[in-house]
Amino acid sequence: MFSSPRYTLLAIALAGAATFATAALADGSKEYPAFASIASGKAMIDRDAITPALEKKYPRLEGLKMHWDDADLDHDGKLNQKEYDDYVSVSHN
Repeated sequence: MFSSPRYTLLAIALAGAATFATAALADGSKEYPAFASIASGKAMIDRDAITPALEKKYPRLEGLKMHWDDADLDHDGKLNQKEYDDYVSVSHN
């Protein structure tokens, strides 16, 4: 498919850039922590994972416990990464 090493290098560079961009976006921000840092290796988090210290440090987590039922789309009492990311990616002021 690639007849030149240039095209191969270009394809590898583009794949690496896409992977890096995806990883960078999943790391949270100054307004909210990454899901992985709260979940500690688990697939889901519960209300107890959101501590008062986290709420104070990260503005987007401040109202999460009050709006847990809104964020918990499948109503299982826990948030998976998609539910968490969907909630914290939007300002709720």
